[in-house]
This record gives sequence, structure tokens and C-alpha cells, in this order.
Amino acid sequence: MIDGRFFGKKSSITMKRICEILKIEVPRHCPPTKKISNIARMNDASANDITFFHNAKYIKGLEGTNAFACLISEKHVNSVPKATIPLIVRDPYLSYAILLKEFYFIKNTNIRHSISKKASIAKTAIIEDGCHVSDFSVISDDVVIRGGTFIGEHVTVLNGVQIGENSYIESHVTIGFALVGKSVYIKSGAKIGQQGFGFHVGEAGITDVLQVGRVIIGDDVQIGANCTIDRGSIGDTRIGNNVRLDNLIHIAHNVEIGDYCVIAAQTGIAGSTKIGNRCFLGGQVGIAGHILIGDDVNIAAQSGIMQNIPLKGKVAGTPAINVTNWHRQTIAVRKLAEKRKSSELQNFLMKLKKFFHGTLRVFLKIPKEP
Repeated sequence: MIDGRFFGKKSSITMKRICEILKIEVPRHCPPTKKISNIARMNDASANDITFFHNAKYIKGLEGTNAFACLISEKHVNSVPKATIPLIVRDPYLSYAILLKEFYFIKNTNIRHSISKKASIAKTAIIEDGCHVSDFSVISDDVVIRGGTFIGEHVTVLNGVQIGENSYIESHVTIGFALVGKSVYIKSGAKIGQQGFGFHVGEAGITDVLQVGRVIIGDDVQIGANCTIDRGSIGDTRIGNNVRLDNLIHIAHNVEIGDYCVIAAQTGIAGSTKIGNRCFLGGQVGIAGHILIGDDVNIAAQSGIMQNIPLKGKVAGTPAINVTNWHRQTIAVRKLAEKRKSSELQNFLMKLKKFFHGTLRVFLKIPKEP
């Protein structure tokens, strides 16, 4: 259910306009002036709604939908009910994501262009036109915030930080020792640029090593809630362009992440690890320090990376190996366990048989075989 207390609803859209947005032709027998009031799940859609189908698991939902039209790939088009008009697109889920913004907006993210009197802003800070700074935020000396950027409540921006234009910083974020690109979205509670986990252990005990590097964040990056990104120890921690970080991710000092990487929640990346472009990391992945990961590598959830992965492909397990070999190992272990279980059962039955044979001999006073 889309709750109107949190999400605003835009006006209806004609089928002609929807097809223009998706860059497809209006289907035959589809009235171009037909107004679509909503985009909805297959089970919830009415005759004035549009829906989408992108996962074969939900084929029954597609067959029973009452939607006026459905975003669908060509290979599934024959499953669309006769009363529903198929809109054939290359990627139904992407098309859904594009259209959703045409119907809804998040109410509390409307960009405002004002500086709150309750914010604390240093005299040497530069805040360009079109920015908004919310209540109780702290903007320190020599900070530069480019035009169109939104700063939420209780945000702390430490000395010298630069934030590119049209960025969006949610509440309770702390940014220090960082250069942030344009169109960066940082979600609530993220901490960027803090002292990393650096120390020396010796005869004198534990000596902390001052981290004197920075965090460099590229353009069009999204950083999830409660992520932590440590600044570099003497070099820089770098996040490339178009990176997507889920919630609760830890990135240690001097880590470098290439462009177009997607990293799921609860992943931890130890210091000085370098990740190439277009890599996908599942949830709860752990990567040891000083590891090199090449371009186009997919790492399955809960994998442990303990050695370099130079080539593209998919790995899984701990320690991580090629995913095909990992599946073979899993199957082999299962078969071994089943075989052992079967062997144990056979041994038990043999012992039981011997016990009853022995008891029967005693009862019938049958002499033992010589």
C-alpha cells in the first residue's frame, strides 16, 4: 500500500505520454488518450492502472491481473490476459522505475532553497545559490557547498569539505576530510571521513597511527543509511562514479571502489583493497585487506574474499572460489553427509539384527556355530 501521508501522488498520465517516456510505440488497439491513474502491483491493479512483470515466479499474478496495461518483455507477452494491453519493453523493472517517478514523489524531500536560522554556519563557508540548509546543521570553516544541494537536519560538515552541486544529504550525516562529487545522495546516519582502524602493535603496546588522507567520492553516488567510510591513512579512500552502497556497509581506509559498482548491506571491506569497475557484491560479503578485485566480478552473499580475483566472473563461499566449483563442493558435501547417514543407519540395523539373533539363540538354547 502506498501511504499518502508519506508519498505524494501526481496527476494521471495518458498512454501516449507513457509510451513517449518509455520510447516505445503506442500499441495497436490502445487508445492513446486513455488516462492511467496509477502504477501498481499485478494483484492490486485496476482497469485504470498500469502494472509490470519481471519475475517468472509471479506468472500466476500476471495471468490474474486486472490492469489496463502491463510492462513486460517479449518472451512473456503470451501470458498477458486478453483484457490487458502488453507494453513490450527491454527491461520491465527499469521501465517501472522510470514510470514510478512520474506518478509519485516523497513528500519530505521537496527541495527548499533557504538557510535555516537555527543552523550554525561558519563565516568562511561558501554556500552557493539554490542550496538549502536545515535546522541544527553545522557547516564549518572553509566548507564549499555547490548550488542546488540539500542539507538535512543535524548534519555536520567539518572543515574544508566540498560537496558538489545537486547533492542530497539526509539528516544526522557527518562528513569530514572529504571531497564529494555532484548529484550524490547520502542517507541518514552515514559517517564519512573518520579516523580509520590504524595502529601499530609492539613492545610499547598499541600506538595509534594518525590517518592523514581524504575520502574522494565521485558523481551520482548513493551511500546508504549508517554506512561508514574511513578516510585514507596517507593516501585517499576513493569511491568511483555511479556507485550504489546499501545500508550498513563499512569501507576502511585506502579502499578504492571503481565506477558502477553495487554493494549490498552489511558488507565489510578491509583497508587498501581495490575493487574494479562494474562489480556486484552481495550482502554480508567480507573482504580482507590489500586484496585486488578486477572489473566485472560478482561476489555472492556471505562470501569471504581472502585472495585476489583478477578476472571477471562469479565467486562464492569462504574462502571464495569460482561459483561453479562452489556449487560442486556443496553438492559433494551434501552427498557425503547423506552417504554417512545411510552408512550409520545400516550399521545400526546390523547391530540390531545381531542383538536379536543373539537373544533368540539364548531363548531357544541354540548352540553357537563353531
